[in-house]
Amino acid sequence: MSGFTVVTPAPRSVWEGALAADPDAVVTQSPQWLAGLSRARGYTDASRLYEFEDGTRIVVPLAARAWAGVPVAQESWPYGWGYGGALVAAGRMTDRHAGAMLADLARQPVLRTGVVPMPLASGLWEAGAPRGVHRVPYLTQILDLAGGFPAVWSQRYRTEVRRHVRRAGRVTLDVYRDHRHGLAAFSVLHRLAVDRWARQRGQPLWAARLLARQRNADGELAAAAAALGESCVIWSAYWHGEPVAASVVLHRGRHALGWVSAAHRMLAKETSATYLLSSLAIETACAAGAGYFHLGESDPGSGVEAHKAQFGAEAVRYHALRWERLPLSAGERRLRSAVRRLTCRG
Repeated sequence: MSGFTVVTPAPRSVWEGALAADPDAVVTQSPQWLAGLSRARGYTDASRLYEFEDGTRIVVPLAARAWAGVPVAQESWPYGWGYGGALVAAGRMTDRHAGAMLADLARQPVLRTGVVPMPLASGLWEAGAPRGVHRVPYLTQILDLAGGFPAVWSQRYRTEVRRHVRRAGRVTLDVYRDHRHGLAAFSVLHRLAVDRWARQRGQPLWAARLLARQRNADGELAAAAAALGESCVIWSAYWHGEPVAASVVLHRGRHALGWVSAAHRMLAKETSATYLLSSLAIETACAAGAGYFHLGESDPGSGVEAHKAQFGAEAVRYHALRWERLPLSAGERRLRSAVRRLTCRG
């Protein structure tokens, strides 16, 4: 499709309007999400407003990064930031629009350009992808909340989930739904996970901790919580004053997104705290009128995938679409697996 103009960064008013108009828009497509994570990770706003001759107007949120002043990446979004893709401000997006936008992104003078679309809307992007695109496989798990929490509890949860939730209810857990307790719990539990992973891999602790500081998961979560306010819910469970589990859920409209979580492996097993927090988050999403709960990305065949399936989540396979001038995706796949070991990142 030819005949379009681009405005970058996208005007905030247009971006906000597209977000409000799209019934399937999610928090991770908002300008507040970009603003919060950019502060923690050093990205800048490279969002693009596409105005097509047929009247269609589409906002593509993009984060840009430079090294020593040289642009290296424009992505929607970088790994760990959740879903990007498109917000339609006017008209209706087709695979031809998607193809035109992808071709435009591929021409940008950076080492990598990429789009991680909403899984339920990924078909248009894949159908419109021009030749030369690199498809990066993702597997996410999505729970249908139709019928509300009673239906989810009785029809979709497996028996072991209901058993664990009841068991956690009999333990003297202190459960919080606020940023203060949640950020504190996540910080402690993430540090424990870094050390545990280092020992399992035979990696020096100093090296693992240095990488974790560079990754800045604590700062990223704190920045997102500050930017999103009540849309970012942090659940945490403590046992006799010690943090056991933390789980972060992003809420907007029809979609609740499980973003990151962390747990004390031994205490979580003893108390079933992770099951309780997941169930409370799902129940809250149902009460808020959400239609879907996204439990996040998993490695196919992994224990994490099996755990999420216990809640009734269906596996959805889709692709991130990328152009690379250097072979970066192979290294990122290793990073993705490593990060999920530490934070169960969605």
